[in-house]
Amino acid sequence: MSITVITPVLNESTFLPLYLQSVTAFADEVIIVDGGSTDGSIEMIESFASTHPNIRLYLSMQGTAYTDEWNESDVRNFMVDQAKGDWIANIDADEVFDDAFQSTVPALLPQLDADVLMFPMINFWKDPWTVRVNAPNDERWSNDIIRMWRNGKGIRYRDQKHHCTLRGKTGDVWTLPSQRLNIPLYHYHYAFGNRFKFNDNRRGDVNLYENVGKPDWSYRHGEYEIKLVPFAGKHPEVVNAYMESQSMKGWDG
Repeated sequence: MSITVITPVLNESTFLPLYLQSVTAFADEVIIVDGGSTDGSIEMIESFASTHPNIRLYLSMQGTAYTDEWNESDVRNFMVDQAKGDWIANIDADEVFDDAFQSTVPALLPQLDADVLMFPMINFWKDPWTVRVNAPNDERWSNDIIRMWRNGKGIRYRDQKHHCTLRGKTGDVWTLPSQRLNIPLYHYHYAFGNRFKFNDNRRGDVNLYENVGKPDWSYRHGEYEIKLVPFAGKHPEVVNAYMESQSMKGWDG
């Protein structure tokens, strides 16, 4: 069974080499919509696509991603409509599946009765050796998350401009037959590169209210605990190679 990966992109030059190496190892088709990158992301994708013809890049006509002119549900549903695979996987550019995905999931798909697949989400915080986890009143970190679904079942994104969620054809996506696969999806947004983007601090978790400067990872705003634990797992090989190339062994940020 075939897999289509869909991804919106905006200025992801740090993560794209990792993402592209990872998803092209298992995806039959990769659909990307760029929302106005100015950091060389488009050129990176085009260069990679020159040797990987299963990558399709579209440039958004809506305006810069995540501004008021950008409608995230429209963008994501456009990619859903273009997808030809039997399964659709939503994987953001700063996310990499565990290596077990490639060796396990494609062969497993024909045996599944489920229409949606959930995976454990591992969110790194300030470096690639620290994980942010659930805390009271802050239940959005390191949860199981739906990131694959069967194509042709009417599963689409709700009409929301930002942070849109999935819905089923006749109701909530959580009511559809589902299965949890114990294969982590690692979120490296807060571990590498700038570790912070403009308008990325709506909850005030790193004390940068003007969206400028370097993140203050020690800041505690008092509304809820930012709970951290050491990372006890193993990074995917593409990430290990990146860290070695950047001499990040023992790196403390």
